[in-house]
Amino acid sequence: MGRYLTNEQVARARDELSLLYSLPYSIDLVGTAWEQILAEIKGGSWTEKRDNRPRPDVTVTEGDKSVNYSVKTERLRTTGRLQTAADFLGHSEDLIVARPKVDELLAPGEKVESLSADQLGRKVLEYYNARIVRAYQWDVLSILLRVEDNEFIYWEERPAPTYDPDGFWWRDSGRATGDNRNINGYPVAVRQAGALPLPRAKFKWTSGGKQFYVLYAIPNDADTWKITRTDLSIEEVREALRDKLRAKQQGRG
Repeated sequence: MGRYLTNEQVARARDELSLLYSLPYSIDLVGTAWEQILAEIKGGSWTEKRDNRPRPDVTVTEGDKSVNYSVKTERLRTTGRLQTAADFLGHSEDLIVARPKVDELLAPGEKVESLSADQLGRKVLEYYNARIVRAYQWDVLSILLRVEDNEFIYWEERPAPTYDPDGFWWRDSGRATGDNRNINGYPVAVRQAGALPLPRAKFKWTSGGKQFYVLYAIPNDADTWKITRTDLSIEEVREALRDKLRAKQQGRG
């Protein structure tokens, strides 16, 4: 039974993804393709924005309210212990949720290399809270994770999370090159405990790629489903499209 999607919505998602992955042109799921599928199965509208933009991707009328969804989809790396969607439930994964721009974070005269990790991390969280989630009115963070080419995990964060900058401390990761900064953010309790080695960072931000990662626990009750692929050849798809085009052209004539 679906927890975040209804059973009917899960079935429709399975059918649409089975079709998409059966096409010979498809080697992975493009974010905008999933956004359109999600909009259709939810009875909403796709905002037609490019990937990784701060504007909501899907808008759905729920009751008497228009609800904005920011949609994320990423592929999981399988390991010896983590092979199926069920294996990943309860585990945590770093997901890119936004791309704060360096020049929009800094005040006049500030440089990314002159700020401490704590100063820079605070700016990242403040920017994400105010200028992305609140400014673009994200109501729901919608997450689809892919396992290999045939299994999927879906859940929603309602409301879309924001974070108290006072609740975290930051340090440089030591992996940046040149003038770039890569910083990791941890709950202040981690610093107070002084435990080593450090746990996985709650946040990561890279100035070079402008990528803001958040560590999310995959809910144990996330929706999961598996698709069945029917591999179609390029010629089979071409012929089917030609037949459809001929029929439409004849209808117009």
